Amino acid sequence: MDNERMRILVVKAHPHDFTHSAGTLGIHTSKGDSVTLVVATGGKRAHNEKLATELLKPEAEQDLAIINEPPDEYARQKADELRRAAALFGIGDVRILDGGEPFRADENPAVVEQMADIIAEVRPHILITQSPYLKGSGPHGLESGYLGNSHTETAYAIQRAQGMVSTPEHGAKRRPHRIAATFYPGVYFDRGDWDLLVDISDWYEQRVEAEVLFKSQGHNEAFARKRIEISCGAAGWTAGTSYAEGFVRPKPEVFGSLTLSPYTLRSAEESPQEHMQRVTGVTT
Repeated sequence: MDNERMRILVVKAHPHDFTHSAGTLGIHTSKGDSVTLVVATGGKRAHNEKLATELLKPEAEQDLAIINEPPDEYARQKADELRRAAALFGIGDVRILDGGEPFRADENPAVVEQMADIIAEVRPHILITQSPYLKGSGPHGLESGYLGNSHTETAYAIQRAQGMVSTPEHGAKRRPHRIAATFYPGVYFDRGDWDLLVDISDWYEQRVEAEVLFKSQGHNEAFARKRIEISCGAAGWTAGTSYAEGFVRPKPEVFGSLTLSPYTLRSAEESPQEHMQRVTGVTT
């Protein structure tokens, strides 16, 4: 990998989902790595806060333009928002698949085939995708029911696509490819499960701007800043920096020896004052 640029494939359920790792992706594109962003659905039946807001009003006060907006028109708005948000992080290769909503892997074999074709075409080193895991219990330890939704089902779909490409069956035409490493965004996990964190402090404003762009989901700047402060700010607090994005890996990575990142070494050597300056981003 020393002389080869990293190829990263991101596969998510809905347009907005990619933002959970957008700062990390911006770091990689700025280094010359390539990112291909794929969403399984256009999100035309998800997160329609405008519609929900109107339906809460008395019928006589409802905006009929919003009530009667065709799903495809809503999806076009989200597609535009997605491409504009992705561009903030240097991502130009954006692909929106026509998966049914809510998305179910078993009901969308054509989308699984498309995902396999994309893997064979892009030949990524890294996959960032939805978590395939279901939580084992609900509140107070009570067993929960099946929590499968468009997010977990997208994870199942890309897992199947990976198998189709990495271990082709008789009659297959695709050139085999095995993805080296998979990462799940930490937002789908408890903080104690995170395997690593990426410092995205230099990408804070882009993360906020990306949230603001998703006006189809009712976002504005005040909400965007609060959301990033709470999510990336909390991750940054855990990492000992201003803002961060957490990740979980499905299996351990193998090294030739024990390895420490420059962040780990710096944290051990810096003074308490230097630590506070790094967390706040303010130099006194």
